[in-house]
Amino acid sequence: MFEIKIEASRSKGINNMQIFCFDMMLMELWAKRGRGPGFLIHDAHLFDGVDARQVAHALDIGAKRAAESGFQYIVTMNEDAVPRAELSSLVDFDFDSHVLDVTLTDASEDGGLFGFRFE
Repeated sequence: MFEIKIEASRSKGINNMQIFCFDMMLMELWAKRGRGPGFLIHDAHLFDGVDARQVAHALDIGAKRAAESGFQYIVTMNEDAVPRAELSSLVDFDFDSHVLDVTLTDASEDGGLFGFRFE
């Protein structure tokens, strides 16, 4: 049985970082055993209540662990939630090289998510 303890108050941010650590551990174990889906997806909600420096480090760790262990790490995040200042302080992490810029629009008939329009 695993128990992750982080010495601090029981804030939502602390709990979310425990989830991040647990997910990363599972992905690394699966990757080493050739199992699992081969990717890990985190939504921006995981980083709610988390300090911007910690978000930057989590993105850095996710990218590095994915590259080293052979899985894909995907994060969905609005542009205004990206901790750019904190990411720029990381020496060997180029955030922009990891971005797949997707813009959703309903300005035309073929816009929307996967070409579908929801009325």
